[in-house]
Amino acid sequence: MSAYGVADPAQLDILAKALNDYCARHHVANKDERERIAVKVMALFGQGVSDPIRLSAELERGSA
Repeated sequence: MSAYGVADPAQLDILAKALNDYCARHHVANKDERERIAVKVMALFGQGVSDPIRLSAELERGSA
């Protein structure tokens, strides 16, 4: 993450994959629910979590 909280293309790929993988595992298809989880992913990223394994673990721990 840059000093301005902007994700580069590789980081965006990681964040999108974390969101999509979580939603697939938990059968989340509802747009509002996906957006809520996406906000959680971005909050984690804002806290410095950008490792795919850690993102997944944090989402599961918090049950997004």
